[in-house]
Amino acid sequence: MDIFSTLNAVLGLFRPLFNSQGYALFCAFILGFIFNPGRKTVTGVYQASGSKKRYWSFVKFLSRGKWDADIVAQQLIKLLQGVFKKWAYVYDETHATKTGKSQFGLHFFRNHKYQKRNRNQSKFHWGQQFAALGLLCVCASQAILFPVWAKMFIPGDATLNSLAVLESILSHIPIGLIILDRGFNNRKVFQVLLGCGHHLLCRAKSNAAFYYPPKPERVPKRGRKKKYGKKLYVPSMRFRDVLVNGQTASVTDALVYTKMCPQLVRLVVKRTKPEKSRTYKYFLVYTTDLTLPVETILHYYRLRWELETAFRDTKQNFGFDEYQVNSHLSISRFVQLSFVAASITQLLFANPQVNVNIDEVSKTLGIHWYKPSKLTRGLMQAYIRYLWLRELFSAEKSLFTNSQKNHEALIKTA
Repeated sequence: MDIFSTLNAVLGLFRPLFNSQGYALFCAFILGFIFNPGRKTVTGVYQASGSKKRYWSFVKFLSRGKWDADIVAQQLIKLLQGVFKKWAYVYDETHATKTGKSQFGLHFFRNHKYQKRNRNQSKFHWGQQFAALGLLCVCASQAILFPVWAKMFIPGDATLNSLAVLESILSHIPIGLIILDRGFNNRKVFQVLLGCGHHLLCRAKSNAAFYYPPKPERVPKRGRKKKYGKKLYVPSMRFRDVLVNGQTASVTDALVYTKMCPQLVRLVVKRTKPEKSRTYKYFLVYTTDLTLPVETILHYYRLRWELETAFRDTKQNFGFDEYQVNSHLSISRFVQLSFVAASITQLLFANPQVNVNIDEVSKTLGIHWYKPSKLTRGLMQAYIRYLWLRELFSAEKSLFTNSQKNHEALIKTA
């Protein structure tokens, strides 16, 4: 099975979510994000998609189309979880920053700190803010992070703020482990997450305090029972050597309480000493899933950084921040489609029937000046675009005389 047959089969799984015209425009957007080598604006997507629809159909598909971006994200998550049996979620927030450029849709993000006396401050924020969810799929040979859900939020809005968007996402996904950065160490965030039935895995801040469970009192006393026992002192803990990702690490763990989380957590501490003359450095991470082994906890949090690279790749290669639409609904839908295009591209290469490795991609693209260690999203997109161009201009096909025939051949190939 080749890549284009797999692409057609994957796109067909989203068919029940759209009407006939909406499905054609959905496929056109996905193909435009993948095949367009330039900017992924609505115009760029239209030119590269090969769709027979008019240009304004693309704009109306984002602003007035009868489809739900959240249901599309849920369908993508269901598809990936059906393929990979071992997975975890990664949640983070990002900006679409365009410093010094004209930014579309900034009237949603008025900067309330602006003062008339201070003329150096901008009246609007630079770029919109998004909540993003990634699905970390772990298999025997590798770990792949798929960007699956992006939702725009408005700071200061009671219904579209960061906490409300987090709750709307976590309440519509299957229960699992949520990996968070240490910037989310907040009791309100953890209450929302645990209230939806999920487990959390988060890094602790440098000033975080942990407490042992209280010891049972010999003589019962009046009043409320103690929740926190003796305060934990990390350097006094007993460390042991374990094998994490093929390397020996000095770690320890304990069941403790913290005021940031309402439940009992497992704290895992990893210590390192770069130089003998210096003191130890401690890396603290904790989770509410008490069944996870220490090695798995450290391995999962190390893979959290993959979401940051997913932000970078979707912005550079899949048009995450290149929208040129104004409304809140259109921006959210555009960004969600860019996430879907990036995840589908990764899923094509994760299919064992396609069987494309890094050596074949480097040889096909003529990459000889460096040796990449793994297939990045940019290399995947470049390889698919090369195959598409080779199909269009192969000697076995008749020569095309205009762009319309090129677009029709693209649709037949995909």
